[in-house]
Amino acid sequence: MRKLDLIDRKILLELDADARASLSEVGKKLKIGKNNVQYRLQRMSNDGVIKKFSTMVSNAKLGYLLGKFYLQLSGFDEKTEAEFFDYLFKDKRIIWIAKCEGRWDLMLGMYAEDIAQLNDFKWDLFRRYERYINSYDAVFTVDAQLSQRSYLVHKNRKEIVPKKKISEYIGRGKVELDEMDKRILLAISNDGRYNYVNLGKMLHLNPKTIQKRIKSMEDAGVITGYVVHPNLNLIGVGFYKVCIYLMDYHQKYKGFVEYCLQLPNVVHVIETLGPWDVELEMETENVQEFYDIVKEIRNKFSDIIKKTEFVIITDEARLELVPQILLEKESGKKKSQPIEK
Repeated sequence: MRKLDLIDRKILLELDADARASLSEVGKKLKIGKNNVQYRLQRMSNDGVIKKFSTMVSNAKLGYLLGKFYLQLSGFDEKTEAEFFDYLFKDKRIIWIAKCEGRWDLMLGMYAEDIAQLNDFKWDLFRRYERYINSYDAVFTVDAQLSQRSYLVHKNRKEIVPKKKISEYIGRGKVELDEMDKRILLAISNDGRYNYVNLGKMLHLNPKTIQKRIKSMEDAGVITGYVVHPNLNLIGVGFYKVCIYLMDYHQKYKGFVEYCLQLPNVVHVIETLGPWDVELEMETENVQEFYDIVKEIRNKFSDIIKKTEFVIITDEARLELVPQILLEKESGKKKSQPIEK
């Protein structure tokens, strides 16, 4: 485990708000030198504390639904399990693969142009691996908000902390992008601290053209921000997802969401269409801290929370915020091919 000092944590928190913040901007806010910021940032990247910097996009603006399948699995032998994950990793529609413990064993998130495509994927998955799937739940993301990891610096939930930066990233209404826009998006998807000159060389485009197009996509809400992905296991932080079933909540829903978003350890609040109504994603240093936060939320909103279920996410095997199918002209329109007998 890599132990971070307070300055390292403060740098991560600044980049959690804006991963494109310059070294000078971060140094000025933290009252340290630019070279110190650069050294620490490079060290955290080399040590694997920082996995990557990502460009956040609105899937609705790209014309996609975000559907998720949560699976209970059993009966795999080593060979079949390897084949199963190989099958999942080859599907470019899947943007999220998370192994977990608790209510489910595996969570999948995927982009699709319509419900029919999600259904095609489900049937193809079941034709291949139904005997290993004990049960599943399907859920759609309606809206989602990303909240800063203020726990990195403010560990005491009772202390007054600066207001967290909140980013909405699902969006409404499709924006038409040409091939050049899509190429740029894919190039910066896992390089949120991109350099325009380097991008120009990679894409054989004028850097000023790239800069102008990225600004247009930001203004249109296609690009919603830039985030850092820390290696939670390496810094001793656990990752949890709580699925919350609500009742009679319409008048109190806004206050409930705002309260959750301001908790230091809550990093996502996701409104869903499915068996439950809301998902909270939390990061805590131990299970007891997680239990305490869930208890706190349940007690404060006992009049609208019917029940909760949770999982511990042990490994995010894939997390791609920009879908790799973006440049495939007929990407979502292709039907799953039947399996040869």
